[in-house]
Amino acid sequence: MEHTETTHLPYLDGWRGLAITFLLVGHFFPVPGINLGVVGVHLFFVLSGLLMARILFIKHAHLPTFYRRRIARIVPSAAVYIMAVVLWCFASGREIDWRQVAAAATFTNNYFQSPESTIPLGHIWSLSVEEHSYVALSLLAVLTRLGMARAQHAVGAAAILTAACAYAYWALLPGVRTSAFNMHSEVAAFGIFASAFLAISLGRWRPWRPAFVVPALLAAGLAAHWWSVPAALKVTIGCAALAAAVNLLDRAPRAVHAVLNTAALRKLGTWSFSLYLWQQPFYLMVHQQGMAPAAGLAVSVAAGIAAYYAIERPARRYLNRAWPGRQPAPAGQPESEARRAPLA
Repeated sequence: MEHTETTHLPYLDGWRGLAITFLLVGHFFPVPGINLGVVGVHLFFVLSGLLMARILFIKHAHLPTFYRRRIARIVPSAAVYIMAVVLWCFASGREIDWRQVAAAATFTNNYFQSPESTIPLGHIWSLSVEEHSYVALSLLAVLTRLGMARAQHAVGAAAILTAACAYAYWALLPGVRTSAFNMHSEVAAFGIFASAFLAISLGRWRPWRPAFVVPALLAAGLAAHWWSVPAALKVTIGCAALAAAVNLLDRAPRAVHAVLNTAALRKLGTWSFSLYLWQQPFYLMVHQQGMAPAAGLAVSVAAGIAAYYAIERPARRYLNRAWPGRQPAPAGQPESEARRAPLA
């Protein structure tokens, strides 16, 4: 199925739902041999790379509008969550690690995490990676619009650089192969950049592909996350396979589309950001305080859904109305005549 950059693709909501499902299962009902929580995060990353490439390099979005939309989506929910955690710590008499709070609030805690900290902010590392990647991709978009580089080359170079960092850390720092270095943006962002590169490349070159390719890529991506696979290979081989899968979903078998288009999975995808934010305290309660996993999962889902309807959705709608952006002008239309509207 061919589509334009502005077409809403329900199966991508299903991909988000699949990502949050993997993450929740990995956190509350771990599967021996594979960290499904990490797989879920990587599924989010490769989808983000695909969407950002379409917005910045194919649709050529107005950059101030791009940043407004990213802020409206992420900052209000994250700020409320961080404030709620701080208030909960005050009310329960828990010690507050203010360095961790500051790192989470500034989206730098993928570099400044304390292994001893029990405050439930550690998962914001993945939002930090996403934010850093948005900035990097927007800067690369500026270079391409100024004619200083081709989009395919610039984004491809960024993907190669992040892969090189992963293998350099793996080779030079063997004692920390599976430590926080895999959360650093210069490593963890590989999936985002690889997916963005494929989105740009496949938009220009769309060869025939047999139907089994997407299922095979998904299987390869999962297999690469097996516990005994070296960390650098998990990030590069695993994310590369998942990035190719999400970019080729338009020609996936009907069975794959049928799964991703199920109402339940798409709804989970709609709620996924709030679910991801609010599951962390209950995940820690399960693994540190003996809370029953089923109870932890149930409360996590309830808290995430409530946060979506009470915080995320109204904040995004308000900011998108009060802080409108500008659509890129169609070919041949003067930029001054571009319709002002929220970016799709």
